[in-house]
Amino acid sequence: MLLILLIVVLYFVSNHDKDKQISESTNDNTSVFDEKTNEEQKSILLNILNQEISKYEKICTDDDNKDCINEAKKNEIISNFEAFKKKLNNLENNSENELEQLKQDINDYLITIEPNVEIDDLINEEIKDKETNEDNQDVNNNEETNNNYIGNGSIESILNSAKLSPIKTGYSSLDNKVSSVINSVTNSSMSTYEKVKAVYDWVINNMSYQIGFIVGEEIDALINNYSFYEMDATQIFLAMNGFATKKGSCDNYSAMFMILTRRIGLDSYVVGARNNDGSGHTTVNIKINGKYYNFDTQMDDKSAKNGKIMYYGFGKSDSEVKTYTYIDRNGYISSFHKFNKQPDENYLKASITINGKTYSTKTLTSKNNLTIPDTIEVDYILNPKITIKLEADRHVTYMWTSGGHTNLDWEHSSIDGKSTTDRYGEITINQTYSAKYDYTIHVVDENGREINFIIHFNFRDTSKKISINANSGDFSYNDYILVGVSSYDSVGNVNYTAKVIETNDPRGVSSVSIEPSNVYTFKFSNLDRSNYYYKIEITGVDEAGNIATDIITSDSL
Repeated sequence: MLLILLIVVLYFVSNHDKDKQISESTNDNTSVFDEKTNEEQKSILLNILNQEISKYEKICTDDDNKDCINEAKKNEIISNFEAFKKKLNNLENNSENELEQLKQDINDYLITIEPNVEIDDLINEEIKDKETNEDNQDVNNNEETNNNYIGNGSIESILNSAKLSPIKTGYSSLDNKVSSVINSVTNSSMSTYEKVKAVYDWVINNMSYQIGFIVGEEIDALINNYSFYEMDATQIFLAMNGFATKKGSCDNYSAMFMILTRRIGLDSYVVGARNNDGSGHTTVNIKINGKYYNFDTQMDDKSAKNGKIMYYGFGKSDSEVKTYTYIDRNGYISSFHKFNKQPDENYLKASITINGKTYSTKTLTSKNNLTIPDTIEVDYILNPKITIKLEADRHVTYMWTSGGHTNLDWEHSSIDGKSTTDRYGEITINQTYSAKYDYTIHVVDENGREINFIIHFNFRDTSKKISINANSGDFSYNDYILVGVSSYDSVGNVNYTAKVIETNDPRGVSSVSIEPSNVYTFKFSNLDRSNYYYKIEITGVDEAGNIATDIITSDSL
């Protein structure tokens, strides 16, 4: 009996000592937290909130699965954690009481959704993890290997060994979006690895796959207006489109992740690849200590299982990339200029002067079109010859097309003239009758950069007033006719109207349907031309208010 009593006493003493050790350990870490500055405490709490948000962002939503939660509940939890983050960020550095109260509020909320979790437990884990990371970093900093990177070769140690040089794109709307994303998922206490992983997760969690597209005009505008090189402008366009729509192809995924990691400070590149099935692909390579590591957000989005990211494409070396091969990686890398601007001398600059007025433009793209905003009015009686003067900043070939040749995919066989100049050139137009047509001056430099000046001419006899001529463009159909119209000696553009003024059709003139077919054509339908006639009046009014009419009848067509 005495022996049993002794064993019981020893058991309670032993367990009391263990409880005391646990309590002292917890108190030690809590004490460590209390001894930290307000900024350090805020950083620890912010990391905890980010971890909770990330956890619930990835959790599955299914009312019938006990391992999942309701979609509405998930959104509510994430929203509450975001609200705590906002309060935390708004606290002043000296708000110790407010910080302690916010910590308690977070703890109270955690208990409502996870009864077995308390804020002090999470704080202790965060402090231990940080100390472990710092210890590992110290080891990494003192153990450089022959492979020219730090640590034991894990992507975490490789990323943490990278020298950082953060850059912005220089396109403010995109830079603001990138800042917003990075500020929402990272903080200054996080390691490079943690930041890269956070933005990698953000792209995957916020994007959905959709076949992408390229808008050449928008990319050309970025090149001409911001002096970006073509590859850089393309990546900016793709990233902007991805951030705006949250949809895109591998091109958008890659552009977004590349620009996000560039802001973190890594040497990132979008590179082309060929899938094993022969299809095309783009991904991101990050250069660290002379070696490239692959990061494929779109592949990991596609490979996610029940919403969980598998990281199949996160930080893989060349030997580990199995599903595709790179296409001219060096070419992709050399064509990217890290958002540096092209020098001014790369622009082709040219101007034309007509009737004493000069119109100028410049381009970095293969084609840039300038439509002259004014209609050039010419009195062909007083000035049968008009001279267009051209000036360029370099040796160019210039050509001109007239009449209907304003389609800028012109062929050399369609040109009216061709010449070359080192700086200056002249084009003379001879016109002896009233007409409206366009001239396009094509200016091309030795690098293939091209400026197209599109000029609207109105040759007219100013001593005469406007006249118009209406005629049928199609008389083969019984139930409708097309009527075209042209003007002569008008001032500026002409506005046309049409109406049926007489018919022997018992349905009357109001039964005829009239609609513009294009700028110079009207369609008259709901007719019965085999039995009845229709008299049509076309009226034209020019910009000076001059009015002209013409009349045609269906029996004359």
